[in-house]
Amino acid sequence: MALYVGYLAAFIGTVCWIPQAWKAWATRDTSGLSLSSNLMFLTTVSLWLAYGLMIGDWPLILANICAVAAMLCIVAAKLRYK
Repeated sequence: MALYVGYLAAFIGTVCWIPQAWKAWATRDTSGLSLSSNLMFLTTVSLWLAYGLMIGDWPLILANICAVAAMLCIVAAKLRYK
């Protein structure tokens, strides 16, 4: 049961960032995004990914691979479309 809760949390936590990344690239408007906040969150999910790899927790690993990818897209859009 705990595994399913982990995968559900991973899915929801990751999916919530995809619309923001999509909108940033589609509209090229990143004026409402904070670069420092997104960099801090990118650091956070990168550390969670490292932790997940260290302990071999697949829900944590998969969720944070996706979260890192989404955050990289958002940060890249912010830097490109200042």
